[in-house]
Amino acid sequence: MMKKLIFPLILFLLLVSEGVALDLLPNILTSTETLIVPHWIFVFLILIALFYDTSDTFYAVIFGVFFGIFVDIAYTEILGVYMFVYPLAIYIVQLLKRMLQTNFYMTMIITVISISIVEMLIYFIYSFVGIVDTTMSYFVLHRLLPTILANVLFLIPLYFLSVNTLMRWSREQLEK
Repeated sequence: MMKKLIFPLILFLLLVSEGVALDLLPNILTSTETLIVPHWIFVFLILIALFYDTSDTFYAVIFGVFFGIFVDIAYTEILGVYMFVYPLAIYIVQLLKRMLQTNFYMTMIITVISISIVEMLIYFIYSFVGIVDTTMSYFVLHRLLPTILANVLFLIPLYFLSVNTLMRWSREQLEK
């Protein structure tokens, strides 16, 4: 029972932390045209999908829906974008999990692919609605690549801090 409350608590703390993450970066990184978007909730959802969820459970997708709407409410102008994009990308992660081995390197590759999917979908939705009017090359250079790099740097310590615990909890869940 306690474990089921830990995930929402961690995700909520990551939601709050995303809001202050850019304030912690040096001014040289945030004063340029570069836009770094912390997707810490999404990175943790990837780890849940890869190392906690089984083929029969979809906790990461469900958390993606709920915390996607929280991200929409807290940080964006349009409701429903993250609520749609996060679970869709997590579902793709779960499909990739069935085909690939889940180790550190594959987790890195899956994270890069997933964040790319999330960012591209958000870019296309915002372009369609008319909120974003930048070129694709500008978007890739000034938002996509810095966002991927920053989130992969966040993934590295999070991976080593949480993967063993997530796998142990997954085994315990299967034993019940």
